[in-house]
Amino acid sequence: MANIFDSLKQLGQLRQQAAKFQKMLASKIIEVSSPDGEVKLKVNGKMELISIEIVPDILKPENKVHLERLIKKTFSAAQKEVEKVISSELKSQIGSFNLPF
Repeated sequence: MANIFDSLKQLGQLRQQAAKFQKMLASKIIEVSSPDGEVKLKVNGKMELISIEIVPDILKPENKVHLERLIKKTFSAAQKEVEKVISSELKSQIGSFNLPF
């Protein structure tokens, strides 16, 4: 019976550590620009889009498709950067997780 209570205690600690990790990810801001700097995105560690900056010169109706592609490619690059941050943070934090299994 003591094993069950120990496991529950460890589970509670794991939840607390996971919540701290989520807060830390939310506070990490990754900034990525398109190759020509026409589009700049800020994304947090939870992959939430924080801001979009677009160079005014590109905001013309004839640039619509180009702009859409730029935003999509830049967001994909931002996602990859966030994944790197998450991986790095997980590796550094995993030692503090006292996993019950």
